[in-house]
Parts: sequence; C-alpha cells; structure tokens
Amino acid sequence: MMNDKPTLLTYLNGLPDVESIYPILVTLNNRAKINIKVIVYSKLLRKEPRLVEAFQKYNLFPIKGSKFSMKFAFWKDINKADAILTISDPNFDTTTRKQRSYYIKKIHKKSVFVQHGVYQIGINEEPKPGQSINYYSSKLLLWESMEERVGISDGSKNKSSIVGFVKKRLINPLQYDNEVKVWHTRHRQKLLICHSFRWGRGRFKDSDVYGFYNMIEDLAKRNPDLGIIIRSHRGKVRRVHRKIDRDLEEKYPNILFSRYYHGLLAGTTIHDVIDLCDAMISPTSTTVLDCIYQKKPAAILNEGLSIFNELPVIDGIGDIESFLESVKSKSYNFEKIYSRFGNIEENLNKAAEIIENELLDSINSA
Repeated sequence: MMNDKPTLLTYLNGLPDVESIYPILVTLNNRAKINIKVIVYSKLLRKEPRLVEAFQKYNLFPIKGSKFSMKFAFWKDINKADAILTISDPNFDTTTRKQRSYYIKKIHKKSVFVQHGVYQIGINEEPKPGQSINYYSSKLLLWESMEERVGISDGSKNKSSIVGFVKKRLINPLQYDNEVKVWHTRHRQKLLICHSFRWGRGRFKDSDVYGFYNMIEDLAKRNPDLGIIIRSHRGKVRRVHRKIDRDLEEKYPNILFSRYYHGLLAGTTIHDVIDLCDAMISPTSTTVLDCIYQKKPAAILNEGLSIFNELPVIDGIGDIESFLESVKSKSYNFEKIYSRFGNIEENLNKAAEIIENELLDSINSA
C-alpha cells in the first residue's frame, strides 16, 4: 500500500532539475523501496516536448503543475511528503520558487540536496569572499571528494556523501533539417565552443568577452573548413554579445550559433550540439562532463581554475589548433575523468541507496 513506504517529493522546475534529479528518481522508482511523487512545471513540457517521450520511456510520468501551484499552492504536497529532493538547498534558494524553501523550513520538512554544477556556489565556490553555506538539508549528495569545499560550512560537511556524476542523457537526439546536415558535411572537423559571460562576481570582464570573440574570428579565418558552433549558457542570448554574434554569423559561413529560441539550432540541448561536433572547448562547467561522458574530447578555456587539471588548457588560437590535431589523431584519454566522477549507473544506485536510507531511517526512528 502507498502508506507503507515513505514518500519523496520533487519539483522539476526546469531542465537543470530534470537533468540532475530525474535520473535519480528513475533509479529510485525501479528499486521500489520508497514512493516517488514528481511535479513538473507544465510550461517546461511545452518548451521541451521531447520530455514527454522521455518520461514515458522511463515509466515515471510527473504530475503537471501550473505556475500558480509551483510557486504558491504547494503546501499540501509538501505536507504529505516525508522529504524533498532538490538542487536548491532551502537555506540558499535564489530561484523564483524560494517560497517553497521558506515553507519547507517553516514546517521542518526533511530535504536532500543534489549537486548540479561542477563549479558551484556553495560547494567549491564561496557565496561571498569568506562566506560558506550552512545547509538546511540533512543530506548533501556531491559528485566528488574535494580537499577544500570552501562553499560548505564546517557544520554541514558531515552531511555530505560522495555519489559521483549523476547527470544522464534522457532526451532523444534532435532531428536536424537539411540545411544543418549540409553545413555539417561541408566541414572536415566540427568544434563546439561554449561560453557563459553571464556568470558574474568578477569571473568575466569585458576584455574577456572581446578576447574570446577575437580568438573565434581568427580561428574562423585561418580554418575555413572547420565548422564552429558557438553556444552560450543554455543557448541564451545576452546583450553583451548579441551584436558580435550577429556580425560573426553574417561574415563567416563556417560559424553557427546554438540559440535556444531561434536560428538553425533552435531547441537544442547541450547533448544535441555535442552530437554535431568532434570536440568541445568550454569554460570550467558541467558541459565538460556532458561532453566527455558522450565520449567526445574537451578542452578548457584558461580562467586560472584548477578543477580540470587533466584536460588541455586553451590560451589562444595555437592551443585550439594543437587540440584539434590531438582530436584528429585520437590521442586523448577519458579514464582520469571517469575515475574521478565514476560510472553513471553505479553512481545513480549509490545516490538512490543513500536517499532510501535517509527516509527509511527517519520513518523507523519516528
């Protein structure tokens, strides 16, 4: 019967929640030791219609939630659940759904937190210099052991469990139209270059933006048979680079832009554009792991960070061309990354077991 097992509640507000949490939910559902209740924002299903097919494939279809129910009328579902699984800890929820976090704390509802970024505020980055987060969640599921978790308070570190990388490709590959296929076959190599100049607090300056685009233009000029796909964070268009994007696109036929809402690559996820390319260059980001777990080589733009010491560092066009030569000769190895972040299926079972124990122990001790 439903009441014989504790219930875990999750809200899927957007694709980051789906990517980081839904694979764990599928594993929990298959193990059948606890009950799962999933509520998905109905707008997300309209934005990414392939999710419906994915939910059917994994035999775990969420309840649709309206904007009102997701942001305001949530108390009944939270009251009935034994715990909430989330990527936003209630003590550090900066989203537009923070009212749910306030309520979770108000009624002292159990929460389990899942890491969703390889370089994430509150884990390996401080919210502000000298600050750390005192987590509300009773359990933190992290991707790897770190010597310095500068974003986690000392009092919260003993709540942490290392589960490995748990993001899994869920959505079927996008079917491209003929124009994209022609562009793809026209170029000897295809390189995906990601950026995210929206990340603030001093991580990127205006000079970084212009330096990045000057490097791209030089690369496109010197290598007209190299297909280049440029993608900003989640394909969003930002004012700081909108005009530069448009000028490059008009000037160089070997450059495509991956914009989520318009253009030839509209509607693509990061996995879709990785499919189109032979390799990727990115700032320090989870996209690096997305790429490597799709068995494609990746290199890191030089930001002075040391998270991916195993990978080539890009400081200029010469580094890019050397990287592309290594891609051509297949002289790359993923094993160091895999040994750090683990096998995804094993990681998902590890995460599921920790969550089950957290809920079942609470029920048994009540």
